[in-house]
Order: sequence, then C-alpha cells, then structure tokens
Amino acid sequence: MIRRGWLGHGAGLVLSAGIFLAPLLWLLSLSMKTGPAVYEHPPRLLPAEPSLANYAFVLAKTQVPYYLGNSAKIAALATLLTLALALPAAFVLSRERFPARSALIQGLLLVQLVSPLVLLVPIYGVVAGLGLLDSHPGLVLVYASVQLPLTISILRTFCDAVPGELFEAALLDGATRFGLLRRVALPLLGPGLGAAAIFNLAAYWAEFSLALVLLDSQSRFTIPVGLFNLQSGYETEWQIVAAAALLALAPVLAAFLVLQRSFVAGLTAGAVKG
Repeated sequence: MIRRGWLGHGAGLVLSAGIFLAPLLWLLSLSMKTGPAVYEHPPRLLPAEPSLANYAFVLAKTQVPYYLGNSAKIAALATLLTLALALPAAFVLSRERFPARSALIQGLLLVQLVSPLVLLVPIYGVVAGLGLLDSHPGLVLVYASVQLPLTISILRTFCDAVPGELFEAALLDGATRFGLLRRVALPLLGPGLGAAAIFNLAAYWAEFSLALVLLDSQSRFTIPVGLFNLQSGYETEWQIVAAAALLALAPVLAAFLVLQRSFVAGLTAGAVKG
C-alpha cells in the first residue's frame, strides 16, 4: 500500500511537471525554428533544422538587451525598497502591542484583495503630480507601494516564529528596539527575506499593466512591455518573440536558483513545531 502511494504521488508530480514544462518546451522549439517552419502543418516539436539565429538576432538587432537591463534595475531596486520598508513594519506589528494593531493587520489583509488595476487612474494621477511619469523611479515607488502590504504580512509571520525569549534576553542586556531588529531578528529572518525577495522579484519582473501606462519612452520599457512591442499589427515573427521570451525568463530562473535554499526554507518555516 505504501509503495502504491509513493507511485501515485510520483505519477502526480510527473504529470504536474509535464503540464508546466510543456509550454516552455514548445516555446523553446518555436525559438529555434525559421520563419516558414513556424507555420508548417502538422507542427513539429523538434525543428527539422534547429538554429540559434533567432537568439543572435534578438540580442544584436533589437532593444531586448536594454529592456532586460531596465527590468533588472527596476526589479532589484523595487525589491530592496519593499524589503527595507516592510521589515521594520512587520517587526513592530509582530512584537509591539498597541491599540490599532489588530485594525492595521486586518487592513493589510483587505488591501491585498484590491487589484492595482482598479487604482490605475488615481495611481497615474499621483505619479503625474510627483513629476515621475515615464521614469524608472516613479515605477519603483509604485511597485513597492503595491507589494508592501503582502510583504509585510509575509515577514510578520516569520517575525512571529522567532522565540520571544531571545528578544527579552537582548532587552535585559540593554539592546534598543533598533538593536533588536538589526542584531537579533535580522540574522534569523534570512529564509523569510529570501522568500519575500523571490515573490517580489517575480512580481516586478512580470508586471505589465502599470509599466505600460506609466512608461512612454521605448528606451525605458521593461521586458514585458518590450515583448509586447515586438508584436506587429500586420505580421508578427513569432520565432523572434519566442526567443526574446526565453531570454526574459533566464534572469528569473537564475535568481530562483541563487535564492532557492532560502525560498524553500521560507516556505517550510513553521511547518514543524516543537
């Protein structure tokens, strides 16, 4: 019975992996085809004459490298800003007791239910009022503001998991509240920060609607807007778009591989108690 259970779980994992990998494999196949091969019927997963020419074209003849650089800069800065603002707030909500604490926590949960698209017009007005339209700083501020409630909620959970005795001992030794955060909490929150960083990086990297509305200059486009810009109203070279899309996926996968240990530890933190 146990062996059958393991076989069933294994089959389910293989099926799930296949469902997620199938679009990527098709995208890889498409990116290595020539123009006529894209429209051949019946379609073939393995190209008759695979080529890396599409990748060379994307890197040398398009603005995709600039889009990738813009997205990397914006995602990194927005993630750092979000974590820098969320960590003190999460620490205070976790360790301090004050009258409005419960209301603030409930408010954070409610704000997460509101889509940024619903607030697109007021967001545009605020950014325009600050003189930050068509600028990367404006987009960074908007991204950090949108993700801040979720990041605070994630980090507060990890702060709650830190034993209170550690903070009490540090207070007896004369530590300030900032000292508690920097010397006690921060070293123990590595998994939580890694998990929050991955969530934020992925969200910022893939975000399309806000970047499309707030950015006008092609030189400032992020990679999702840039990929959209590669499509033509008359004829789209899908093999070029596929190659650019795979290049856009590479940095996110690399970031996940670098932070995967913290990410997995963050997901499993608190799963076993006692």
